Amino acid sequence: MNQEKIGKFISKCRKEKRLTQSKLGEKLGVSSKAVSKWETGRSMPDISIMQKLCNILDISLNDLFAGEKIKEQDLEKTSEKTIINILTLNKIQQNKKQILLIFTIILTVVFIAIISKILLVQYGFAYDDNLKYSQIYISGEENIKGDVDINEFGKINIDFDIGANKYGIAVFKNPQKAFERLKKDYSKGLKLIKDEFHLMPISNFTYKSYQTYGWQVTKGSKEAKKEARFVTKFLDIYENSFR
Repeated sequence: MNQEKIGKFISKCRKEKRLTQSKLGEKLGVSSKAVSKWETGRSMPDISIMQKLCNILDISLNDLFAGEKIKEQDLEKTSEKTIINILTLNKIQQNKKQILLIFTIILTVVFIAIISKILLVQYGFAYDDNLKYSQIYISGEENIKGDVDINEFGKINIDFDIGANKYGIAVFKNPQKAFERLKKDYSKGLKLIKDEFHLMPISNFTYKSYQTYGWQVTKGSKEAKKEARFVTKFLDIYENSFR
């Protein structure tokens, strides 16, 4: 099967029928680029449209695979070759479709995995290794960012112990444990923020709102307001593990 010869034959027959590549493609439900690829021998028409292509060009399948008009005395011999060519081409095209399908599935799975990881990290359900605690936080050291009073947090509860990540940014050594301790020990402040600003209960999806409004509370007891302000301070550190 000589694809280049077949391509030139398709081009010749198309021109004889006074059809442009676009017009032929339109009749077959394919693009002009697809027709161009056939005519340059870079690909073959799909088996499903071959008979229709032959009908439009007023040729037989034998003619198409031979790349020329077949003489009657050569018809029987050529027909056998045509059957073999069709079977071979069908297998090739099926393999290409299977490979394309597998490749598409792999790309889809990889894309979903990447997006899922990004979302899980962003909302605190997974950890980026670069953002995890990896070194001691000593304010003023060259590789340390900010000026966080880690003793203030450590004195409150051991669950609030702070270190630094790869970039020298303050993070809780165990962010999820610290978060659970906040919800347990600072429930008054959390409730005050929630009620005053009509928020959903605090979670990894809603903590940004609590971080924003903790400093802005105006109602509640002095103790509850103090807790609410600490919530903002806590969440400023907490988000460093995910963003």
